[in-house]
Amino acid sequence: TNVDDEQNYSRSMLKRLDAEVLLDAVSQTTGVPEKFEGATAGLRAVQLWDSRVDHYFLALFGRPVRKTVCTCERNDAPSVAQVLHLLNSDRVHLKLTHDGGTVARLVRASLDDHRLVEELYLTFYSRRPTPNELEKALNYLHEAPDRRQAAEDLAWTLLNTLEFAF
Repeated sequence: TNVDDEQNYSRSMLKRLDAEVLLDAVSQTTGVPEKFEGATAGLRAVQLWDSRVDHYFLALFGRPVRKTVCTCERNDAPSVAQVLHLLNSDRVHLKLTHDGGTVARLVRASLDDHRLVEELYLTFYSRRPTPNELEKALNYLHEAPDRRQAAEDLAWTLLNTLEFAF
């Protein structure tokens, strides 16, 4: 009965992750931390105190410049550039294909494709795949000539869904 109610907290509304949280989620799921210019290694985006840190991802996804205390500085509007960045970014690709990253580690550790798909879903969504999702992912892994490349493709697909970003 409250499907049209968007106020008074009567139900949970979908909301895209803030720029800092989304970048940290990408870094955490891929297992490759982000490096920020002038910041100590291992610092997460949500820990950046200086909004002047020049970072394309954070600017693209609406991180505020913090010139005022108003939360209205944050731009939460989705854009085509954001979608294209997640789909085509060299930096995201390098994180997904990193030899020390999550995907490479899971491919090395898991000889069973079923277990590999489950671990990827748990990593990106914190849930196991549905039977339909599992079947499609297993078919893709079985048909692919390179298992690691197929796992990277699957991870990139999971990263580019609404379930990951919202």
